[in-house]
Amino acid sequence: MPEPSSTTTQPALGTRTTMTSSNHSGASVAPIHALTTILQQLQQSLTVLSSAAELVLEGKSATPAAQPLRVWLQPNARQAEAALHRLREFRILHLPAATELIQCLTVLVLAADMLIQGHLKDGGMVENYQLLRRNAERAMRSLNDLREQLLHSGS
Repeated sequence: MPEPSSTTTQPALGTRTTMTSSNHSGASVAPIHALTTILQQLQQSLTVLSSAAELVLEGKSATPAAQPLRVWLQPNARQAEAALHRLREFRILHLPAATELIQCLTVLVLAADMLIQGHLKDGGMVENYQLLRRNAERAMRSLNDLREQLLHSGS
């Protein structure tokens, strides 16, 4: 007879997680594994968005290279946007890196949406890909800072 196994499932990005743990002040905080999952998914999305912008900008022309890359922008921008909303549910907004990350994600999602919708002329597309890349890079730095702050705060 096989031994029973225990499995844990990670919450999907679009689902809510019950607040169960407490931090030093006694306030409820979300379980660390749920936050870790969100941060990992966010890192993946930021990597794809930054890489897509870099590919377009290295080509020095937004028009030919941008069309196939738009396919990658939509799902990753939506995943970043969902992570943005989920992060607001956690009691971490008092951390400077969380505030910076949320600001970067807001700009990044708006820039990606403008590119996805194709409302920009060629010159505007290059500027928007630069904005996308800058904010993806800033968001990655903020994400790493947030991880450090969370480790040191014991959240």
